Amino acid sequence: MTTHDDDETFRSSVPEFDAPAALGRFRERIQRERSVPRASWRSALAARLSLAGGAFMRPAIAAVSVLVLAFAATATGVAETILTVFEPKQVATIRVDPRQLGTIPDPTAYGTLTWIAKPAWREATDASAAAAGAGFSPLVPSSLPAGLPTQARFGVMPEAKATFQFDEAKARAAAARVSATIPPMPAAIAATTLTMTGGPAVMQQYGGSGGRVSEPAGITSPGTNVVIVQAKAPVVTSNGATVNELRDYALAQPGIPPSVAAQVRAIGDPVRTMLIPVGVDPSDAKPVSVRGTQGYLFGDNTGLGSGIVWLERGYVFGVLGSLKEADLIALVNGLR
Repeated sequence: MTTHDDDETFRSSVPEFDAPAALGRFRERIQRERSVPRASWRSALAARLSLAGGAFMRPAIAAVSVLVLAFAATATGVAETILTVFEPKQVATIRVDPRQLGTIPDPTAYGTLTWIAKPAWREATDASAAAAGAGFSPLVPSSLPAGLPTQARFGVMPEAKATFQFDEAKARAAAARVSATIPPMPAAIAATTLTMTGGPAVMQQYGGSGGRVSEPAGITSPGTNVVIVQAKAPVVTSNGATVNELRDYALAQPGIPPSVAAQVRAIGDPVRTMLIPVGVDPSDAKPVSVRGTQGYLFGDNTGLGSGIVWLERGYVFGVLGSLKEADLIALVNGLR
């Protein structure tokens, strides 16, 4: 497979069906059918970062994007041969002005991404089949809001794995194409390969219009819908550069907004923190207490569309529903 093919996979081959993107489509439908103040900024951010907004849906890609927004971690002692530079245990938000999205560099420009096992979703007949395919038993709702069918559609993604080899010549060529100048790549980083793993994951959908679970049609159709995603948290290791070297180099790149750099540097324990980019409007996301930990709620309280993201026992969870905040939180707390 060519480098170009790997880069295209990085940008586009992850499953279409993901909760934050679905929330963006919810908002687009709302704007078409009703007059609402503003379109969601999330879809623009998702497209720019190749994240589709969903760290919990795209764990390997989320890890690479951390190189652009963060490269953040705290070194603990002398570096070993293999360093863990990203292994999240909690979530936090980072405020990004939508007007600055175009300045954020493309992470693939800094080296070569090689997939060892690409993210690929497949259908599962039921929860037992999903558990067998993923290697863990997914949490399922103990009760569902009125109007939702009790029968779910399931999808499974095996573990995805990729490596990222830094390449200064490739980075400089990409910068030259946009008339930018990048700082010299330190020798330790140029010799570094990052290894990223994410998943396995299970997705379950209640409601919608039917059809394959990998298709987004159920989320965009009218009526009540709930999607639950549970994925083993991503891990990124380095065979050379330390976390501080990676962070400092990334934040020195042209196009990284100073406000983003300042937020990254202020993270208390960034090696264990999954950053979720949100808008500068405080209403774009708010912390919520769920299942004995802190998560973040996105969306609105009208019942048209909202979601909650959190980490628990080594898994990243995302729940999206056309539900009001209280009902969504009750559903999350009722997962068993």
